[in-house]
Amino acid sequence: MHESNPPVVLCFSALDPSGGGGLQADIETLASMGCHCAPVATALCATGSADAVEAVPVDAPLLIEQARSVLEDMAVGAFKIGFAGSVANVEAIHSILQDYPHIPVILHPAFCLWDPNTIEQSDMPAALTALLLPLAELAVISLKEAHVLVKESDTVDATAQALTSKGCRHLLLNPCHGKEVRGITGLYGSTGLIKSYEWTQAAPNCHGATSTLTSAIAGLRAHGCPVQTAVEQAQNYTWQTMAAARQLGFGKPTPHRLFWADKNIPQECASSLPGNPTH
Repeated sequence: MHESNPPVVLCFSALDPSGGGGLQADIETLASMGCHCAPVATALCATGSADAVEAVPVDAPLLIEQARSVLEDMAVGAFKIGFAGSVANVEAIHSILQDYPHIPVILHPAFCLWDPNTIEQSDMPAALTALLLPLAELAVISLKEAHVLVKESDTVDATAQALTSKGCRHLLLNPCHGKEVRGITGLYGSTGLIKSYEWTQAAPNCHGATSTLTSAIAGLRAHGCPVQTAVEQAQNYTWQTMAAARQLGFGKPTPHRLFWADKNIPQECASSLPGNPTH
């Protein structure tokens, strides 16, 4: 491999036809991080609206074949896992990850696509908790998603502890809801809170923001950044993509992941978009 080649990140995620989230979010974000995205489709979404979406899972043998073909021929620097599509796909991803324990795994369950009323998906939270959380170097989870995975706790810290006790080494937990006027996230480890971040200026509530954040962290880890550094830089990047978001359709803005290359944004504005957290 040529030394100038970019790090490769293998992404398991759904194909979102709006391009707001899923695999397109991974591809754009990782390009911005100076990485190459190897996209493995886990599901096909029928619409681009997360409020009324049908996600049809890819058959597990095809998922395995996609991933193995990449892993056998490319030097993968990190795994990013989004919506898995089905319990069978969770099991398939688990079997693949076990063969590559040295590659960091960045996980986001993306339960906005989860349909608990289908046979293929009904037991996904339990499967994800048992099979993927223990293999994750970092999980990026909202408080709402956390309460799907573990029993609701009295405090945010107790919820985080319940998740890290499942074997996840680090957790980036967002306890805010969509109408909050500021952003707050907490980075947790096995011994509790490592650092909290408060964003003093609210960005738009964007479709695909967490996909962007998770992919950015995976890309930075593929470059060799330490976990905490990757989390902080990825949050800053994601906040800027949201501040520069564009209204393309489906009722929510889409993060502008290539804002830094947009000639319509003056360079002095692109370098000073809001998004610096207080620690």
